[in-house]
Amino acid sequence: MLTNLRARLQRSAPEPGEQDPQGPVQETGLLANTSWLIGSRLVMAALGWAGTLLIARHLSLDEFGRFTIIFTVLGLMSVVTDMGIGRIALRGMLDADGSDPGSFAGTYIALRTLMGVVGYGLVMLIVVLLGYPAEVVHATAVAAIVIVLATPSSALDVVFQSRMKLGVVSIAGASGQVAQFALTAAIATAGGTVLYFTIPAVVAQVVVLAYKIPAANRIIPLRLHVDLAVWRMLLKEGIPLTLGIGLATIYYRVDSVMLSRLDDFVAVGIYGVSYKFIDIVHFAATAVTVPLLTLLVRSWPDDLDAFRDAMRRGALLLGLVGGLAVVGLVGFPAQLTTALYGAPYAVGEHATRLLILAQFLTLFTTLGLTCLIALGRHKTYPIVMLVGLVLNAGANAVLIPRYSYEGAAAATLAVEVLVVGVMWWLVRRESRIWPIGLRGLGVVPVAVAAGLVAGWTVLLVLPWVVAAAVAVIAYLAVAMVGGLMSGAGIDVPLGKLTRKAGSS
Repeated sequence: MLTNLRARLQRSAPEPGEQDPQGPVQETGLLANTSWLIGSRLVMAALGWAGTLLIARHLSLDEFGRFTIIFTVLGLMSVVTDMGIGRIALRGMLDADGSDPGSFAGTYIALRTLMGVVGYGLVMLIVVLLGYPAEVVHATAVAAIVIVLATPSSALDVVFQSRMKLGVVSIAGASGQVAQFALTAAIATAGGTVLYFTIPAVVAQVVVLAYKIPAANRIIPLRLHVDLAVWRMLLKEGIPLTLGIGLATIYYRVDSVMLSRLDDFVAVGIYGVSYKFIDIVHFAATAVTVPLLTLLVRSWPDDLDAFRDAMRRGALLLGLVGGLAVVGLVGFPAQLTTALYGAPYAVGEHATRLLILAQFLTLFTTLGLTCLIALGRHKTYPIVMLVGLVLNAGANAVLIPRYSYEGAAAATLAVEVLVVGVMWWLVRRESRIWPIGLRGLGVVPVAVAAGLVAGWTVLLVLPWVVAAAVAVIAYLAVAMVGGLMSGAGIDVPLGKLTRKAGSS
């Protein structure tokens, strides 16, 4: 079917006057699809936090640490269940528009389903070999069903991503989260254990699949089948990303795993709550770069102006969202943690600050990787992540015994500074795409500083909720006046006066 994957995955631009079958996406696609994803993520984060709050308050610190490590280990399995081929498959879907996209999507989904089954077996092997308690092993056996269901579910996303219809993914995810929260609340009311609290995550994936499958078939009739030639080509093309993303997954999870071995489950539970706050920041990278990759692949190499414009708007949008997270979570971590999870978890406030700063940098690491994938220059990514992993593991080995979860957070931030620098050095080497026009990002630190100063000043005389609101308003005001919002494609009253600031 695909005689030369790399050649076929480059989609030609439409001729002058020809209607692009994907529709007009450059001006509205990125912001609209990002808005869908972020909106649904806010709903999912609110329900997820509420569910985690119920679990954290119901279980002891030690039990919550066990619950946390289960899902941390499950997260490691994206090394096997994704292998980076999702991004390669998007290029395949765009290329297959002129032939048989339903067949391509069908064989890709079949491959990902098989990978999910393999992932289940591996995660069980890991928890057994690491010598975790029987309760953790049994609960993992239930929780790992999520891998079997979520892997083909994420494969379906390539259909919606190729058509810039990520609203479907958003609705499906939010629906699954509603079901998960409802069941979590019921289990908490009945008096659940670590094992029982893993069940809602499985139910959520069932709901998501039930929504996505018919929706995907309405867009592109899927023909599930095995095509070994396509599988080999996808896996071969994805090898650099497989290695890179695999190393990245371990790199971003190794701190929690090492904490569980070098400290105790109480420390893991506290650190796990700190990580909950960065989850929504992490998703901002996904929400922006998923639709962005579609735009970049379409415009490279025939429309470099469109490529640069998409990169610029993506960078400014990530800067806007990331800066907002820094203002709220670096400014008021103890208060937020106490309000959501209880005072015992507030001792992790310094770890939360460090992790949020590291996650802000990770947004731009992800953006750099997205750019390199679109350019087909991602083969050096595994080397970057290998160096990062070695340094992160080494730093954790030194810092965790001395500083526990705060040492783990400090190691994460220090190494991420290096990783993001190397990633953008690689991007900068691609001279054809420069200048992108990233000076507008200079507004971010100014707006963050203004927000924190305003918030901390108000905190001296008023409750923290009021102070946090003032901090956010001050941040957004400076971002708007400085042209950050208009540069990211968000229409604001001052947009006409400041639109050039983001692209200068």
